[in-house]
Amino acid sequence: MNRREAGKLLALATATLAAAKSAFAEENSAARVQAQQPNHSGSSVGVEDLISEPLGEMQNPEVTMLTLTLAPGSNSHPHRHTGPVFAYILEGSIENQVDPGPAKTYQRGDFFYEPPMHVHRQMKNLSATAPAKILVVQVGEKGKSFTVEA
Repeated sequence: MNRREAGKLLALATATLAAAKSAFAEENSAARVQAQQPNHSGSSVGVEDLISEPLGEMQNPEVTMLTLTLAPGSNSHPHRHTGPVFAYILEGSIENQVDPGPAKTYQRGDFFYEPPMHVHRQMKNLSATAPAKILVVQVGEKGKSFTVEA
């Protein structure tokens, strides 16, 4: 992973955590609080917003960041995620399909969002010889499974 990819990855994780923090703050409030990023003008820090999605309401939200490694030629089974999922392709090439959208191909450096409770039909490693590695940031209810059968 080069410095540019690491920067994008950090921006994605920071945006997700900032959104989660906002969700915690508005749990008992009708007003939506907008997270503000610090001003980095004049510095060597570059911030690029990659994606922004609402988290929805949850009683006890928790954010988990993990890496998912798909073996060569492997394919996931249909399932649902109880909260939003943000994914960034670290290595390889995959085909991913989440209802109601069509299957899409993602390669190293690409990212995608999965809305809560949409059926995740497949995540397929397109290589027959090399693993694919995905950074996943997911939000779910603390103490409960983030993934359920479809």
